[in-house]
Amino acid sequence: MSDGRLVIRSYRRVFRVDRRIYRVDRWALPVPGGVPLRGVVYFAIALLAVIGEGELPLLGDLVELLSPPLRYVILPLGIAVLGAQASPDGRPAHRFAGDWLRARVRRRRRSAGRPVPLEGESIAWHGRVAVVWDGSGADLRRARVTGPARVSFAEPVHVERRNGRFVVRSGDGVPVRELDLRDGLVMEVGR
Repeated sequence: MSDGRLVIRSYRRVFRVDRRIYRVDRWALPVPGGVPLRGVVYFAIALLAVIGEGELPLLGDLVELLSPPLRYVILPLGIAVLGAQASPDGRPAHRFAGDWLRARVRRRRRSAGRPVPLEGESIAWHGRVAVVWDGSGADLRRARVTGPARVSFAEPVHVERRNGRFVVRSGDGVPVRELDLRDGLVMEVGR
C-alpha cells in the first residue's frame, strides 16, 4: 500500500454508507470514529419511551424507582450503544426487532394462502396419501405413523402391540385392513 493504492475487499463497504457525527459546530466529539447517526436515533427513541412509560400507571412506579441520571441518560445510552453495535442475522437491530415482534405477535402465519402451524403445533389433515413403491412388489415397506390417523391397507396385515406401539407385518394372525390411531399412538410397519 505504499504506492497509494487502496484495496477494497468488498463492495458492500463502498455502497453502504455509515453516517456518523464527528463534531457539533466547532466542538469535536470525544468519541474516536464519531457517533453513528443510528445510535443518536436509538437514544432519542429510548428517551421518549422512558418518558412515556413514566406516565403509565403501573410502569410509571417502576420507572420512578430509578434515579433521574440513570433513567434519562444511562438507560437510553445503553440501549443506543447496544442497538448501534448489535446486528443479529446481519440486519440492523431495529429491523431484526420488528421482524421478531411481528413473527411472535402474528396469530397465524400463511404460506401460499394456507395457514402454517406455529412451532410445535400439529394440524389435522383430512386427506389421502397414495404411496406406490413400484409396480412389481406387494411387500410392506418400513414406515412409522404417529396418531391421530386412520391407516388403510390394500391387503390384510397382522397387527400386534409391543412396548406401547403397534407393529404391522404381513403374515399369519387376525387380518386387519384398517387401523385407527389415537393421538400420540405410534404404528410401525416392518418386514
